[in-house]
Amino acid sequence: MVEAAISFLRRLRSLCSTPLAMPMHLSRTSRISRSGWLLTFLQTGCWMLGALLVFLNPGGPSLLAQPQASALPPSPVVFSRTEKLDPPITCVPLAEGLLWDRPVWMTPIPGHEGQWVVLEHRSGKAWRLDLADQASPHKSLFGDFSAAVSDGPWEGLMCLAFHPEFSTNRRYFLKHETLRQEQRWTVLREHRASEDGLRDSGQAPRELCAMAQPADNHNGGTLAFGPDGMLYFAMGDGGPQEDPEGHSQNLSSWLGKMHRLDVDHAQPGMAYGIPPDNPHAGSQDPHLRREIFAVGLREPWRFSFDRLTGDCWVGDVGQGKYEEVAVVGRGENHGWNVYEGFEPFSEQYRQPDHRYTWPVFVYDRRLGNSITGGYVYRGDVHSDYYGAYICGDYTTRRVWAVWSEEGRLQKVLQIAVAPSPVASFAEAIDGSLHLVGYDGKLYRLALP
Repeated sequence: MVEAAISFLRRLRSLCSTPLAMPMHLSRTSRISRSGWLLTFLQTGCWMLGALLVFLNPGGPSLLAQPQASALPPSPVVFSRTEKLDPPITCVPLAEGLLWDRPVWMTPIPGHEGQWVVLEHRSGKAWRLDLADQASPHKSLFGDFSAAVSDGPWEGLMCLAFHPEFSTNRRYFLKHETLRQEQRWTVLREHRASEDGLRDSGQAPRELCAMAQPADNHNGGTLAFGPDGMLYFAMGDGGPQEDPEGHSQNLSSWLGKMHRLDVDHAQPGMAYGIPPDNPHAGSQDPHLRREIFAVGLREPWRFSFDRLTGDCWVGDVGQGKYEEVAVVGRGENHGWNVYEGFEPFSEQYRQPDHRYTWPVFVYDRRLGNSITGGYVYRGDVHSDYYGAYICGDYTTRRVWAVWSEEGRLQKVLQIAVAPSPVASFAEAIDGSLHLVGYDGKLYRLALP
């Protein structure tokens, strides 16, 4: 009976971590509103009842399994409140009068000043936004990918990355979901732009890889070229909740990882190459994914590279208690689902002798429940925010500046509350930052 009760409580805890309404693709997003107090009450009750069952049945299975502690960073801090900038920075409306259908990504077109691409999540369309004349912005279709993109609350068109040599080779890459014989897949495809680089060429794309999804959420979001010229992309654990199959810690799975590909030097029988300095590039294990760069991620929706240092900053959406910002490096294990934040989560997929890399910034449900990763600000070198990592929360719309030094958190400041749900941030060629609102609006962050 105790085992049955614990099983019930595990399921209830998972349900408490699942949103009452899913306004977008982010894995475990729920609105902090009238229902917030009820979710908090149920979550607290689950943990208290779980603790009571452990007391009554100490030898049996535990809802509160406590893994052996890995060495925590000095003075780990979980934020439940942050200092607020007064007055806050301004989110300046961009391209007023133009609306978008649930946009999730915005990126400048290389070699074309004032030209951007905006991706619409559910429609599967990419639009060119012309801001060359700020007084009269307009948009035109860059590419319609709706025939290949599956449409669902957590699936669709996710990200676009231009090749570092786009100005000469016109290559760009898309990450999106697709449906094949009732099986969901996340795919990476290479496309070609027109001769002028301002729209898709219409040529058939080349598929790099396809990853079967066990559920319809936790697909990750970003793909981006690093300063080394390699193509990086992040995958979520595949859902639905708590990574029940242990994908994030499984080296034979695409899921719950950061991957790194060489798209310029394909290997025989492959659409890309394995960089020789990938952590497992030399492995002879046929089941191991040699594309892996780092493991232990849950839902790394947005990541970016610091254009000065090359550091890879990741916003990783949490399960039921914490949101995380991490700096991800080669061969690292970021802990999920053994840890959530700094706290033990499950022993089931812990591997002996594994070392875990801790997040830089962690906050709890009082501040939000769906982290949206941003960028290290490298615009005006005289700005107080030069070198700060700017990120936000989709649900509460809080926007923070995070300062760190050698991977250690120095300061966190809430600098704004965005007018729209924060789906993504965008970095202009000059280093200025923009914000993409899932309600169809775009903004420029007026960082002083």
